[in-house]
Amino acid sequence: MRHRRDTHARGRHRAEGLPRHRAPRTPIVTDRGRSTAVAAALVAGVGIAGISAAVAGASPSVDAADAALNTQAALPAGLPAPALTAAPQPSVEIVAATPTATPTPSATTARDRFAGAAAKVRTTASPTPPPVWVNPMAQGSVTSCYGPRWGRLHAGVDLAAPSGTPIVAAGAGTVVQAGAWAGGYGISVLIDHGNGYLTHYGHMSVTVVEPGQVVHAGQQIGLEGSTGHSTGPHLHFEVHQGVWKNQIEPTAWLLAHGVDVGGCATAPAA
Repeated sequence: MRHRRDTHARGRHRAEGLPRHRAPRTPIVTDRGRSTAVAAALVAGVGIAGISAAVAGASPSVDAADAALNTQAALPAGLPAPALTAAPQPSVEIVAATPTATPTPSATTARDRFAGAAAKVRTTASPTPPPVWVNPMAQGSVTSCYGPRWGRLHAGVDLAAPSGTPIVAAGAGTVVQAGAWAGGYGISVLIDHGNGYLTHYGHMSVTVVEPGQVVHAGQQIGLEGSTGHSTGPHLHFEVHQGVWKNQIEPTAWLLAHGVDVGGCATAPAA
């Protein structure tokens, strides 16, 4: 009968000749094991100070987690594990941001701007209204006045200037006649001013307006000449009241309308 080997003498069966493995006295902890060991130490109640002390006294080959576990194992039975002490957190001061305010203009600045604008308004000149009445040939000088001359009435005033001097309308109105239409007056222009008066300009060399044309005061109507019954270049200027051929003293009438021709009338006409 074959006897069996005593299995209780040396443990479980092993094949002869195989190397025998024993667990190392120092636990082998990988990077992943270190994290697990530290977590286990914290759960077991080992203080952070204890872990730090164990790590500081251990050799470089011993992991900090291993030191913490060994410290926990070395505590006497019944002694509570040191409490975890949280590291103090630095205080953070929160300062509210102050919005940057746009500076408002000072009262002095606003007043200065307003004063400048007001000065511009005050110094801006309004357009000058056009003149109502003017001298028909301001460059001319009086050579003959209204009154008896050579045995008959000289019904106007003569103004002499170099030939070709511009002649203008004495006031605004409508041209009634223009050209050689009035016999001894030569080339002449008749203007109706719409106020019961007509002005007549005789002895021109040429006209630059035509019947029916509306003109304004000071607008050129022709050039000085010596056409018709004339002894030399001049303007023969007449004023007719109400109807053609009802002449009145022209310089007094002009003076009553603010135009001083001079040399003849001493008082404005009524």
